[in-house]
Amino acid sequence: MIPYYYGSIIIGPSGVGKSTLCKGLSQMMQQIQRKSIIINMDPANEDLYEDYLCINILELITVEDVMKEFKLGPNAALLYCFQFLLDNISWLFDKLIKYKDYYLIFDFPGQIELYLANDSIYNLIQLLTNKNNQTLQISLVAVQLFDCLNCYQVNTFISASLVSVTVSANLSLPYLAVLNKLDLIKQYGEMPLSLQYYLEGENLKYMLEVTDQCDEDGQKFKEKYGQLTYQIAQLIDSKEVVSFEPLFVENKKLIMRLILKMDKANGYYFLENLPPIYKSIQDEVGEEIDFLPTELVMELETELFESN
Repeated sequence: MIPYYYGSIIIGPSGVGKSTLCKGLSQMMQQIQRKSIIINMDPANEDLYEDYLCINILELITVEDVMKEFKLGPNAALLYCFQFLLDNISWLFDKLIKYKDYYLIFDFPGQIELYLANDSIYNLIQLLTNKNNQTLQISLVAVQLFDCLNCYQVNTFISASLVSVTVSANLSLPYLAVLNKLDLIKQYGEMPLSLQYYLEGENLKYMLEVTDQCDEDGQKFKEKYGQLTYQIAQLIDSKEVVSFEPLFVENKKLIMRLILKMDKANGYYFLENLPPIYKSIQDEVGEEIDFLPTELVMELETELFESN
């Protein structure tokens, strides 16, 4: 029988907390009696994941070695590394096949052009999820992290929302957008609008209006490129697909909620013979996993804003 795996790919810009999340997921998986392994897919990532079970692309190829050998810059070297991995995908499959019944946590590079202007990541995902693969089968969900600092400026939040829409379409995978590092609100100060507004990601035009970036009719704009921003916001609103999961890794409730959301997206959630502790968590959370409870948001706002 062909082994079947479940997993997630963690993406987002450098410094947004991808490696920290991968470690947090691994720790929580252990607590709920699930085996997991981290797969570092970034050939420039120097985090060796000491004390964590890990498959590391650095064993196959590194950006540093490619730059030295072919006199390439870092971005060109990164593209070369992924093409090399695609040409030698059996290396990865041979590693994964040793970890039957493990949850796969893929830590991907942060360069946004890999997801928007190049097919390398898309082609790799197609190989990993190929239903005709006779070596192994993998069901994946993409989890994209965004820094909560994006919420403090209108343009950056709308830009993050646009990136979310575009990347989710390009990857052709179940997709979750995550607003990470919420604990840093204690340092940044209170957001211009409510936390619930940013998490729900609805009516971006409203943000432009209430922050006086434009008038209610979308005719007069404060900034030079205000009309372009307004049109982008209008486009995103028309799709009704942007929302964010709240997260900071130290909050176990949010980590567990994210795991359940990932499991529901890639199908693990619906398996029979799940660990008893996992079943009890499912029963406790119930249908709340399908929406963002107001009580949870209020609890976060109390913890983050009133302690500031």
